Amino acid sequence: MLFVDAALGKTTKKPVWMMRQAGRALPEYRELRQKFPDFLSFVRNAEAAADATLMPTNRFDIDAAILFSDILVALPYMGFDLKFVPGKGPVISNPFRSESDLQNLHPVNLDNDLEYTKLALQKVRKELSKEKALLGFVGGPITVASYAIEGGSSKDLHCTKALYYQNKSAFESFLSLLAEMTGEYLARQAEWGADALVIMDSWAGHLSREDYIRMAKPFTEKVIKIVRHHTEAPIIHYANGASHLVDTFTTLDVNVVGVDHRSELSELFNKHPNTIFQGNLDQALLFANPEEIQQQTKKILELSKNRSHVMNLGHGVLPDTPLSGIQAFVDAVRNFD
Repeated sequence: MLFVDAALGKTTKKPVWMMRQAGRALPEYRELRQKFPDFLSFVRNAEAAADATLMPTNRFDIDAAILFSDILVALPYMGFDLKFVPGKGPVISNPFRSESDLQNLHPVNLDNDLEYTKLALQKVRKELSKEKALLGFVGGPITVASYAIEGGSSKDLHCTKALYYQNKSAFESFLSLLAEMTGEYLARQAEWGADALVIMDSWAGHLSREDYIRMAKPFTEKVIKIVRHHTEAPIIHYANGASHLVDTFTTLDVNVVGVDHRSELSELFNKHPNTIFQGNLDQALLFANPEEIQQQTKKILELSKNRSHVMNLGHGVLPDTPLSGIQAFVDAVRNFD
């Protein structure tokens, strides 16, 4: 399996996939999404989630399908009132703000509460070509915690940081609880059929290096340690807008470090000759003409020619991305000598 071999450093041939590849750019996805009244009911339908997972691999010759789900799926089972509001995204009406809130949290029964994840993974693995990898994923603990603490998405994580500075005990207890559940959930996904595992730490880039080391890294390490105890599946770590943290990410016990389009690959390759990276074509470039897309993709391919590397965008596929742009990116990887 090319993807797994590349993630383990066993080949310099490049696999290609895209974050948010089963997203709003695909007309068949939009058609399927309209059948459900809200996002969570869509995700919790194993049959539909499996279909959405397979759509990009059915349309494009990519090397991995990533489970169609969300990083926040476990929060409702912990007791958080989570809703996905059109135009606003996830909203939590009962955010975590104090030590007393720990008493209101429930343990997540992964096998029962998240059985739809298991069923979706099993269905995809059954239908997906054996040459293609199936990816499971979770959100990094600090990222998932930030939604629960802020009550939704935040550009500065001010409530999350305030909790840390004002009540470090409550912060660490909550993050530790999340990390344990997240690690077990990610390990389960390998048990349920995932060939490789992704930790999406979307909001880690909002932290300074010092704050990341204090507030996030120990809990991400806990997730990784739990996963390593259960499976040998390769682990990919990705954070958006976190170029200043990449050196720290390379010290995590992961197989691949995903970087966004702001990172200079040439500098990273020189500084970390033994690290396998993922990325990092600017996702907006897929709106360019095919020749420009292929030219920029080939630059990354030439740069990484003699090392293991996973081809991807710097972030997720943007809504309304031309399908011809996606195809040009994939073709450039496929046709590279």
